[in-house]
Amino acid sequence: MTTSTIEQKDENEPLLATADQVSALIESFIELGVLVHDNQGTQQSHTALTHKTNQVISQLSGLTSSPFTHQFPIPVDVISYIEDGRNPDIYTREFIEVTAKSNARLKGKMKAFARLRDVLGEKLGNEFPRLVDSIDDIKKRTTPEE
Repeated sequence: MTTSTIEQKDENEPLLATADQVSALIESFIELGVLVHDNQGTQQSHTALTHKTNQVISQLSGLTSSPFTHQFPIPVDVISYIEDGRNPDIYTREFIEVTAKSNARLKGKMKAFARLRDVLGEKLGNEFPRLVDSIDDIKKRTTPEE
């Protein structure tokens, strides 16, 4: 049910191990759901249900103590998205779109301020010729290198 594959590299080992843990946990949840659905109220079904519940708890405990989950925490927004039954890939796409819009807006602001700096510097230089060196210094220090 994964949307992509992970390359078998040494640096991906924690990610691969965590992905395997999550897959096993999903499988256990499915099995637990089947056990609950088919529960007949007998001692044997109660024992199986208890065993599977304990297995799920230990898998969750192992997942939370995984070094990968401590190294790369999952944002609360993503967890909320998943809890609401939404696809986390959609969250990622929306996040990228919002970030791109924000970057475009900031780039526009930077260009506008650069233009303001240039126009203001030109006008000040025309009115106060003795400040031309200072104005040029300010322009040089505030112009980003590309």
